Amino acid sequence: MLLALQFSTFAQEVLLKIPVSGKSIKDFIPKDYEIKDSISGDLNKDGLKDIVLVLSHLQEDTFEMDEEPKRLLLILFKSAVGFKLSGKSSEVVMCRHCGGMYGDPYSQLDITKGVLSIEHYGGSSWRWTETRKFRYQQNGFYLIGSTSNLFWNVQDCDGKGIGEAGKNFKDINYLTGDEVIIEKTEDCKLVKDIKQKQPKKPLVKLEAFKYEL
Repeated sequence: MLLALQFSTFAQEVLLKIPVSGKSIKDFIPKDYEIKDSISGDLNKDGLKDIVLVLSHLQEDTFEMDEEPKRLLLILFKSAVGFKLSGKSSEVVMCRHCGGMYGDPYSQLDITKGVLSIEHYGGSSWRWTETRKFRYQQNGFYLIGSTSNLFWNVQDCDGKGIGEAGKNFKDINYLTGDEVIIEKTEDCKLVKDIKQKQPKKPLVKLEAFKYEL
């Protein structure tokens, strides 16, 4: 627990040192970090291609679980003179060890219709997927959607493909409160398939986001 707290504090210190503006992407990359993944797209609807970076520590492969420095997510808005830091987090990208037997759970970034998605995938015979969606509004990035799925990776449900057996699926739109829940047993019997409304709550800002799995 102490090590986890130390590395969380370290990540926050690193984020605080990242400049608010720069002429090129390399101006935002902290010492001892490198780009693990990136994607470009217009996130604030100004017609310019913004950049999202996932950064990992140069030596993260040498650390044991709960000891490695946290991965960072940076959102850079394109401007006429370079880039502006518009969102940052050390909590939204999972660690290298967080995927279980499957390995590194980080899957990909996606930008669709101005919405940024961060996707993860892990497990072993039981697999899981986690996707979180953020949108720029009110001068910040806010969590607007969440999709989670757990399934048994060794059972095919009558030719329907892997992913239906033991299915535990939940999708929620935090803007509307619409929620979909689907549950199936390990032998593919449907237990629950419902659509319902959740009470609307204040949206969570990217900088305040933490996984609750």
